[in-house]
Amino acid sequence: MNFYSVSKQLIKILKNPWSIVPSILLGLYIGIVHKDIALLLTPLGELYLILLKMCVLPLLFSAITMSVGKLISSHEANKYVKRILIVFSVSLLGVSIIGATAAFLTNPGGNLEDSTLAALGVVVNTSELDFELSLTGPIIENREESLLISFLFNLIPENIFASLSQGNSLEILFFSIVFGIAMGYSQSPAKEDVFKILETLFNTSKKLIDWIILFLPFGLCFLLASQMATTGFGILVAMQNFVVIAIVAFIIIYIISTLVIWHKSGYGFGQVLMVLKEPTILALATRSSFTCLPSAISALDEHLNFDKQTVNLVIPLAITVCRFGPVAYFATTSVFVAQLYNYEFNLSSFVIIIIASILAGMATAGATGILTLTLLDLILKPLGLPLEAILVLLIAIDPIIDPFRTLTIVHTGIAATAAIADTHPLSTEKTTTLALSQDTTIE
Repeated sequence: MNFYSVSKQLIKILKNPWSIVPSILLGLYIGIVHKDIALLLTPLGELYLILLKMCVLPLLFSAITMSVGKLISSHEANKYVKRILIVFSVSLLGVSIIGATAAFLTNPGGNLEDSTLAALGVVVNTSELDFELSLTGPIIENREESLLISFLFNLIPENIFASLSQGNSLEILFFSIVFGIAMGYSQSPAKEDVFKILETLFNTSKKLIDWIILFLPFGLCFLLASQMATTGFGILVAMQNFVVIAIVAFIIIYIISTLVIWHKSGYGFGQVLMVLKEPTILALATRSSFTCLPSAISALDEHLNFDKQTVNLVIPLAITVCRFGPVAYFATTSVFVAQLYNYEFNLSSFVIIIIASILAGMATAGATGILTLTLLDLILKPLGLPLEAILVLLIAIDPIIDPFRTLTIVHTGIAATAAIADTHPLSTEKTTTLALSQDTTIE
């Protein structure tokens, strides 16, 4: 077997989603049993995180600017722009509120056992931060107005080039949205050339990320070994409640989305569930929202009789720009992290979590898996909370969360499209087929 065949086989193994399972187990083993080795691997894990973060900003700027600009400039989208903006805004706000509320009411990060709190205390004390955090009291004073005003001011960049050099993701995201809108309304003949440059930047960044993601099993092993050597195994206990609550939040969003599709389609509830079965299974199995596009379009157009032109336009936009799954997950995770550090919630902090989760979710356009988690910093940083201390654990549980996050992207995107698109009157043939299928379902 030559070198080319071996390397090709190795790449195939590394691309397999299940390859991270042995890396997680190996990382846990090294971190708990061989702590000296784990500490030696720490710089390699940190280097891997730096490489991932290196790709975030170019991908963020190119994806958001290009998506928003093409939406505004699309002649087909003009008649739907108002409806799209309203439905997308309400949907994003809704999933963010559901995610945050689910974690806020169930308190998965609070009332933890002493052993878990002790492990978390080690995480805090060893985190390389410029401020101290306490697990026994609030980490920040209740300064509602100044917190919210500071967040709003931090959205607007005074100098976009300074924001780029300093890596200020919130300011870059805000500029990308505004710049994309301006490009969409621009009448310059060179606009298409700029779109091509942005598309090249996006594809190049994504290719670079694909190369880095190949080494995820190694990076995850190094990171997890280092974390376990420092904190011990007890900290993972805190994550089991969080995983359950996050999945419950996704299920609630799935049910609400299904009800929206059912109400708009005019079909029976059983028939709607049968039609949605294929994109649901695909989302859970492939963990790729774009892979589900043909199935989602077919479900709405061919089976539920929605306007084909609108469906073809809106579903790709919903999946690319809105990113409902990451929005809900970011909101849930932010509340969970705040609870771990006994953060004192107020109206301003809750509003910041809701809004910043939407922005951070939109910033994941084009990103998948582990890369999306690094964008949690957009939410935690305005609250004065650390991402580094919890990031490795979020990476470790991500194989469980990722399928449900993808399902929420796809299914809520289908629901948003159903809310926007018009339906055609049912033909006699389709009405008869529907009635027969409903009778079969009842039996």
